[in-house]
Amino acid sequence: MEYRIFEAELCNTMKKKGKFKHKKIPKWILVIALVFVMLGVYVFIEPYWLVTTEYDIYNSDIPAEFDGFEVVFVSDIHHGPFFSYERVEKLRDKINEIEADIVLLGGDYVHRGPLYVPAVFEALTGLSASDGVYGVLGNHDHWDGEQATREGFAAAGITDIENMKVVITRGFASIQVAGVGDFDMGWQEYSRDEDIFSILVSHNPDYAAEITDEKPNLMLCGHTHAGQVTFFGLWAPLVPSKYWNKFRYGEIEYNDINMIVTSGVGTITPPVRFFARPEIVKITLHSGDGQ
Repeated sequence: MEYRIFEAELCNTMKKKGKFKHKKIPKWILVIALVFVMLGVYVFIEPYWLVTTEYDIYNSDIPAEFDGFEVVFVSDIHHGPFFSYERVEKLRDKINEIEADIVLLGGDYVHRGPLYVPAVFEALTGLSASDGVYGVLGNHDHWDGEQATREGFAAAGITDIENMKVVITRGFASIQVAGVGDFDMGWQEYSRDEDIFSILVSHNPDYAAEITDEKPNLMLCGHTHAGQVTFFGLWAPLVPSKYWNKFRYGEIEYNDINMIVTSGVGTITPPVRFFARPEIVKITLHSGDGQ
């Protein structure tokens, strides 16, 4: 009994001296904590925030007959555990809604295993454009099934242009569309028809530095995911290129080549993005120099 009285008196004394006084957490700490929680949630939301990025390309080599010609370029779908079959179908439908003249695919169709290869091309079946759908392979396609990918192309109506070129005509005018093998896993053979506007699809942008003589007017690349996680879109700590952030993203002039590097559509592990939104690239060609 005496102990309980002593304990109660001790508690009252300490309360009077402020020993048990509740300390408030500074507001600035709460704000910072809230920001970090929001950013932690956002990095898992951004991979689903698909955008269509538009470019206008002016070049005197583009014939007047191709003025307004529209190209859709998509790369790095990475169908797999983080990019569902249904999302591939929605991507296909969104591309078709653009009604471009031609659709070009830049490789890396799957992630995490060969079982996903037939499924991604089943979902892409029905992808269409008036002048055709063409594609090349990326490094993941070699890892997860090169032959199965090429078979998937055929089944889905996608023309394989790896180390090949096709000519698109309008009346007596023409442009060239070509592709090369993956810079790390494949091999590259590119030639340009003389005096014809040339578009080259290369999964890896690093190939631009290897082109010496017959340079394309426009080179379309993927592979980098724009860094996938960036410092507010300005810089990325990890870019799968020996040229690092120089080839990270966007429209780039390098080696006398006009190059567009897309952020791609899907992700690799971890399945997050930060200021590197997934995108469909839409390019409109214009005859003349734009001045």
